[in-house]
Amino acid sequence: MAYRRWHVGLHIQPECVLSVALQRTRAGWALRRWWRLPLDGAPGDAARLRQWRRELPLQHRIALAFPAAKTLQKTLPRPQLTLLESDEKRWIAGTLAQHLDMPQADLVFDYAASDTAEFTVTAARKRDIAQLQERLNEAGILADVITPDACALQNFLPWLTDTQPGVTWHNGELWLWATRSGWGCSQEAGPGLLQCAAEPDERCYFNPWKTISQLYPPLPEAADDFAIAIALAMSGR
Repeated sequence: MAYRRWHVGLHIQPECVLSVALQRTRAGWALRRWWRLPLDGAPGDAARLRQWRRELPLQHRIALAFPAAKTLQKTLPRPQLTLLESDEKRWIAGTLAQHLDMPQADLVFDYAASDTAEFTVTAARKRDIAQLQERLNEAGILADVITPDACALQNFLPWLTDTQPGVTWHNGELWLWATRSGWGCSQEAGPGLLQCAAEPDERCYFNPWKTISQLYPPLPEAADDFAIAIALAMSGR
């Protein structure tokens, strides 16, 4: 069943929706479909997304991009006492809300325990997540996971050599970047990072499409635009 499921990356941008569907095979990832859906802010947007949803097979998993610029990453020290997982989450929620001077009810967060005595926490405003989900709900779409767009780029890191620190991609406003130690967004491209690009040129580049073992033409024009969608499709199991 795991091999039959489509893993779908969904990247909603101001003017269009970019999506890629991959399937696991014994040879690696196989491309099943790609979509570029125009958006104009009219009621037709929901109709286009509903049609897109009908083209997915029954067994699928949707990973949705959330703008990294709307997230906050923070490092919190572990409490001195060892806590159960449920108590740990409550402690992080309370401590994070205190640090941000915001009500706990206004925040959603995820966290990971590092090798040190710290938690790495990623937080976002609940209303920003809700607005994104409402847009999909209108089209009858349920995302299985919501991932910061820059964080998704870490799925490309296994294709890099030990001397290549990470990758970066420009979304039209900011550079999204990911390394083995973190991810984020900035006004300038980080030094030494490989720029996601489908065609080689004078830049140090990384072609996201080359991570897919089985490609079936035609591939899209402006193929660079699909970097986040490909990375999202590789999320999870």
